[in-house]
Formats: sequence, structure tokens, C-alpha cells
Amino acid sequence: MLLLCPANLEAYLRDLPVAAAVLPRLQMLLLSDETNLDEVVELVRFDPSLATRVMHAAGSAYYGRARDVASLGEAIALLGMREAYRVTAAFAMSRFLNTPLRIYGMGPAEYWRRSLACALVMEQQAPSRGLDECVAYTAGLLHAIGMVLIDRHLRTVGDPGMLLRELPSTPLIRQEQRLIGMSHAQVAGVVLRKWSFGADIVVPIEYQYEPARAPLPQAAMTTLLGEARALAQEVVRDLPPSGAGRGCRPDVGPEPGSLGARILALEAWLR
Repeated sequence: MLLLCPANLEAYLRDLPVAAAVLPRLQMLLLSDETNLDEVVELVRFDPSLATRVMHAAGSAYYGRARDVASLGEAIALLGMREAYRVTAAFAMSRFLNTPLRIYGMGPAEYWRRSLACALVMEQQAPSRGLDECVAYTAGLLHAIGMVLIDRHLRTVGDPGMLLRELPSTPLIRQEQRLIGMSHAQVAGVVLRKWSFGADIVVPIEYQYEPARAPLPQAAMTTLLGEARALAQEVVRDLPPSGAGRGCRPDVGPEPGSLGARILALEAWLR
């Protein structure tokens, strides 16, 4: 049997980076009007590699600076709490999402780029719809996390040579449901609840393929996620192959300041 059960998920989740557990609490702090800097510093310090990355970010050329940052508190103050969250989320999940999905025929760069592109599109379009940018960014970044668990499961208990592809006659989520009893959107819902993410993140991801069925409080975010997912795939399709930066002609890459350029810059910085 290839069905994916709770015991399987528990085993696979043990391999996730510690930083993933920081994100739900950090998001809650950022959405609260009563949060102070010390609370955020204490939480980010929970993962030393994460704290180091935030300090590096605050003083890096990527953010228009080139200076040493003496403390985590100074780093978060320089970045601002919301930007500190973006750095934290991107770095924490890059260690998990930057992985090949052989069952889906995706290399690590394609999957990570899709996740990041969706996050940036969500963040960009959220304000015009009256939605929170931080929540939108998180939902976009994590929208396909279920694929990682399904890929791991099918390579463990199924045929390693199996390949799932989106087909007009058989949508990807139908293939997943037939094989393991769940779609990657449903698997993501289980995982994110275990991580203690709230309904504002979990529900849009669970219902991203059926936005009309989403509960009303999360309906707008769910609709946006479905649209952003499609746009992100188009953006990623036009990007040069990962690692091709040095050999590419300058006129081949994305327009400076465009979404594609932001993805490549952040990708290079996170390496």
C-alpha cells in the first residue's frame, strides 16, 4: 500500500530544520501590536544558524549595506521586524525546500524558485486586496510543501522511478489522491497544523485548488494563492537555469527590479 498515514508523516517531519518551528511563533509576534524587539531576538536566537544569517543579512550588500553588525538585536532593528521575518522564513525554508523532487521531475532550483516566486507575488498583491503581506508571503512560500513529503514517501515505499506530471486529463492532485489518499495541498495542511500555524495560513494552502470551498474568512487569501501559484510558474519558466549566471549574456536575464531579478538575487544571497 502507498497510502500516506500519520505515522509516516511523523517520521518524515523529524528531518525538518529546527528553524521551521520558529516561524509560526515569529509570525504571531509580528502580527501583534504589543510585540517588543527582545521577544523577537529571543525567538530567532533559538536557532544559532538562523540568528547568524539574520545578522549577516542586516550588514550585507544585498540590503544596501556593507558593515559588521554586533548583535542580533541590532540586526533586527536595522532590518525592521517584517524584513527580519522574510529573511528568517526564506532561509529556514531554503534548507528544506531546496531539494530535488524526483517523483515530480523537478530539480531543487525549480521547486525553490516556485515557492519563492509565489511568496513574492502574494506579498506584492496582498495590500490591494486588503490582506496582510506577512500572512500572504508565508502562504506563498509554503504552498507546495506537501510535495516534499509525498516525494519522500513515494521514493521510500513506492517505485523510485515513478513520475507524476500535471496532465489535462489527470490533474496532479488527482494522481496524488489516487496513489496515497491525499493531495499535496492536504498533506501541507496536516504538516502546518503540526507546526502550529493558524487557519489564516493553513486554510488557503489546503483549498488552493478548490477556492470556492474555502471558509469565508480565508476565501480572499485562498483565491489570491491560486492566482499567484499560476503566475509564479510563468515567472520561473522564464528564468535562466540555476548556476548559469556567469555564462549567460546580460541581455538574456530578467529585467532589473522585476520579480525574476528579485528571485535570482535572493537565490544567490541565500547560497
